[in-house]
Amino acid sequence: MKIRVRKALVDDVDRIAHIHVSSWAYAYNGLMPQSFIESYTLEKRRKLWSNIIERSLAEVLVADCDEGLVGFLCFGQPKALNGTEVYELSSIYIAPDKIGAGIGQALYNECERMLRLLKAQKVSLWALDSNERALKFYTKQGFTPTGEINKERTNDLVLNDVELAKELSA
Repeated sequence: MKIRVRKALVDDVDRIAHIHVSSWAYAYNGLMPQSFIESYTLEKRRKLWSNIIERSLAEVLVADCDEGLVGFLCFGQPKALNGTEVYELSSIYIAPDKIGAGIGQALYNECERMLRLLKAQKVSLWALDSNERALKFYTKQGFTPTGEINKERTNDLVLNDVELAKELSA
């Protein structure tokens, strides 16, 4: 399968939203309350991604193959980090039937290439501490835990997000 990574277009919003919802349900099944997973509706994701892409609030990359869009990645500089060389990887989601096909790797490779062009010195992200698949992927990319933990409260329990970071050498 040939994977092409490119910047997202407004026309991609519907497929990005579909991937986000299906991948979210797949990735967090059994790790989060079902009611929380189901709160990620297609309509909410369409609004979110339409706003981000139309207003250029972050960089959104998509992975395209012969079957169409199969994954996306979002990164940028949160307001708190503006003016620094630190960026945040906020989302990477792959269509569940394409996980393990190298799509996440292709998206991350392009993200890191772009970060280096931006002279970024560091990239960070937050991941659910029980999401072993994601943590393994990020560790493979050279990310290490910073020790920071963000407790996210849902109706039923507290979820722990751990921060990981990677220094980008020249």
